[in-house]
Amino acid sequence: DVTGFVPRIRRFPTPPEDGPVVLVAEPKIDGLSVSLRYQDRTFVRGATRGDGAEGEDITVNLRTIADIPAQLPTDAPDTLEVRGEVYMPKSAFAALNARQEAAGEKIFANPRNAAAGSLRQLDATITASRTLSLFAYAWGEISEEPAGTHWSFLERLRDWGFPVNPLAQQCAGTEEALAVYKKIAETRPNLDYDIDGVVYKVDRLDWQARLGFVSRAPRWAIAHKFPAEQATTVL
Repeated sequence: DVTGFVPRIRRFPTPPEDGPVVLVAEPKIDGLSVSLRYQDRTFVRGATRGDGAEGEDITVNLRTIADIPAQLPTDAPDTLEVRGEVYMPKSAFAALNARQEAAGEKIFANPRNAAAGSLRQLDATITASRTLSLFAYAWGEISEEPAGTHWSFLERLRDWGFPVNPLAQQCAGTEEALAVYKKIAETRPNLDYDIDGVVYKVDRLDWQARLGFVSRAPRWAIAHKFPAEQATTVL
């Protein structure tokens, strides 16, 4: 599927002009997808992605996460919806489970469940007591053109104070993208957060607009999952 991704883009009606199809490869974070809405550069609302149209309002809990800026600089758009993934670092997950076990409370199965449970707390002080982080990677509603390329928009997100995954990389075609996948897969065990694959996105936003979506899935992106992790134990 991945090796056929760029040729499918080439065959799409109204093919792009000649030249490389530049991709952006980003780690696929195993967390909880959220949308953050800024009005006049102030954080006003945050929600889970839900079904893509309607999510759960978790604004109060998201305000406790240090990675989410409450105010954006003056060069940010008047209206901006930032999309990202909230996750719990592995080190924080281990510490949380140790505290839960010592207190005789429920132990979480994995960092993703711990992050989701923390964000859905009715008491925001519980959320604040747990270490949660964010990686921003996209936008929704925006009052001005975001940038010419996806990579440029990621750089703008960094300038506005949002964490962007440092392993994300521009790739001049499929071979470079697969090399990045291999490199990230080798790095995976040493990361302090869970990832389950790499997402490749067409870099040019005008090509993204031309390619559009099929149902809720974009034609301009494809996920390349990692194989299931295996281990050996003694019974």
